[in-house]
Amino acid sequence: MNRVNRGRTLLIVEDNRDVRAIFSEVFQTKGYRVLEAENGREAYDLMIGSDESVSVVLTDLRMPVMDGLEFARLLKNDSRFFSIPIVLLSATPLKNSWGALEFFDALLVKPCSFEEVVSTVDAAQQR
Repeated sequence: MNRVNRGRTLLIVEDNRDVRAIFSEVFQTKGYRVLEAENGREAYDLMIGSDESVSVVLTDLRMPVMDGLEFARLLKNDSRFFSIPIVLLSATPLKNSWGALEFFDALLVKPCSFEEVVSTVDAAQQR
């Protein structure tokens, strides 16, 4: 499968539809092409089935079906996706945040400003 990179493509993985819609709008105004999924399983299936090349992932931690940590582990253990930076944005602090950096390129705790989220995603994507 040939993956097409049309610039900056962000995959937002968030089970709350309203939160997903807000972040999608914010990032589209910043020039990102945005893909959306409501859990890690849906996100992984989308990435496998898409010709679109995801350049960065923004994911929640607690979601049904597959949570953000399980999704990040799956990506980092898949040779097709292991180099894609993943930013975790969660209201649930991780008990072992140092260990989480094995899977996440950046950790943000809700609430935080849109500017902080955008600048963190930008920085992760440029690595």
